[in-house]
Order: sequence, then structure tokens, then C-alpha cells
Amino acid sequence: MLKYENQGSGLPGRRRLLRWAGLGALAATSLPALASCSQGALIERLNVAGGESGGMYFEFANLLATALVRYGIAAHSEALLTEASVENLELLENGQAGLSLALADTVAQRELSADSSLVALGRVYQNYYHCIVRRDSQIRTLADLSDQRLGTGAPGSGTWVTGQRILSAAGLESEGTKPRERQLGYVAGLKALEAGEIDALLLFGGIPVSSITELGLKMELRLINLAGVLPALRTEHPRLYEHVIIPRNTYPGVAEVNTVGVANLLMTSAGLPDRVAAAVVELLVNHARELIPRNSAGIQYLTPDTLISTGGQPLHPAAAATYRRLHG
Repeated sequence: MLKYENQGSGLPGRRRLLRWAGLGALAATSLPALASCSQGALIERLNVAGGESGGMYFEFANLLATALVRYGIAAHSEALLTEASVENLELLENGQAGLSLALADTVAQRELSADSSLVALGRVYQNYYHCIVRRDSQIRTLADLSDQRLGTGAPGSGTWVTGQRILSAAGLESEGTKPRERQLGYVAGLKALEAGEIDALLLFGGIPVSSITELGLKMELRLINLAGVLPALRTEHPRLYEHVIIPRNTYPGVAEVNTVGVANLLMTSAGLPDRVAAAVVELLVNHARELIPRNSAGIQYLTPDTLISTGGQPLHPAAAATYRRLHG
């Protein structure tokens, strides 16, 4: 049986793990390419670095970890609770994760070279940028964030990376114009917004973000239109940012809003064995419905033609070959 480097190594204390679970009964169908796996899994351990509890990253990572075991790709798999993109890539690089979710712009910011060990397995779903305020707030536009108390995401997170670019594109980066920034993860950020400790919160996630829904049941919220910065973002960072819409009532009583979208990539190491990479791609394509987080709103991109849209990031060679075989 294949073994992946650094398997089973423990994470630092601040990083928590959710043991793989939900193995239950096998699905009625199995991956065609895994017919020879009945005698054992392709790889001993393949952990998936996800995100914060309650977020779409972690929900997807947990579903994927469960499916990796269910279909004989990995003997063991865990979804890792993390602070998202930057930490996920670090865990991938140091071997504590075999697969990692990361925002395309965060991956691009790392300036991966042609000989980088990190490669993509596919684009798995869309992320929507939220700028959240209380409904009675006087903040109506991005410009109104000037000198306001703003939660901008955990240090180094995808929310923080993209937020800094949005603030720059909106002309809110110089003294006298920039907000009073507080770097908070989205759970802490939502608590701070509820308590009146910040005036607005930036947050990235698939829709709906369950924690926003929960807060929306306790207090009236509003979302700020962010689409005006897209031309500047696209000029500075081609192929990474999209115009997306958060539909009306995605969150209780919240109106439709135009905003910025970024793809979420499933990343791995170029050293992942070819047959494992190919099997993961077949899982994404052939068992997509099992990998859609509960209550997600059309955010998944688990088809061959969309999975390959990785914002310029190179695919694992075996993944690229599998997409060609599946999609032509």
C-alpha cells in the first residue's frame, strides 16, 4: 500500500482536528478506476486542510475526507480545522495535509514558481466576499468605511489578503482614509459585530455562511455592494476576480447585493502519486453530489469543464490527464 510522506504527524496544539467520520454504508456506485482497490486503499493517509468550524471550507473538507475513505482512496483521512488558505498551504508544504483548500488569489500571491511543489487538483467552488454591517448602520458604500472600525479577517487569511486589495482599489489605504482595522477570524468577527465592537466586517465564504445566517436571526443585517472595485482588481490581478451576486434572502431579510467572487482551489503536492491524484479527480467528478455542503447555494464547480478553471495555477499532471480523458 502506498504511503504519503509525513503521514500521521500531529499538528501544533492551537490547531484542532476533526476525526474522519460518517463512513456508514458504502454508496451504491463506486469509482470505476478504483475497481482494483478492494484489497486496500491507494494511500495510507490523506488529510484535508479545511477552515474554521461552521464555514463552507470545513464542511467541504469533512465531506471529502469521508469520501476518500469510503471509496478506498485513503485508509485514513481527517478534515483539519484551520484559519483557512494561508495555513492550509503551509500544512500542505510541511506534509501535515495531503490536500488543501485555498483561495485562488491567495495561491497566486505566494508566487508559485514553475518548479513549485504545489499544484491544483481543481476548482471546487465559488467564494463570495461579504462586507457586513448592521441594517441601521450609516455605512452605505465602501467609501463610508473610512475611519470606521473594520474587521478584516484573521492575519494572513484569504479574507485578509483579498480585503487589503479591495480597500486599496477603493482608495482606502492611505492615512486619513483607511478604516481602523481589527484582524479577526470570522467567528470572532461576527461576535464583535453583534456586540457593537466593530462597525463592519469583511468575510469570505461560500453562500450561505451558516454563522451569518445565525447572526441574521438575532439582529438585522445588510451587505455592502463591492462590485465597483472589480475593474481595478482585474487590471491589477488578471483572471482571479469575478462579478457575483448574493441573492435576496440568502440571509434573513437581506437584499440582493453585487460583490466580488474568487474560486476556491483544491491544492496538493506535485509528489502526490499519480494514481491517487487521478482517483481524487474521479471522485470530484463522479460523486459530486456527495461533496456539496449542506445548504450550499449553487456554489460548486464539480464538473470537468469548471474544475479545470484554476486561475492560471498548474494542475497536477495526473489530474490534467484525467480531465482530458473525462472531458475530451
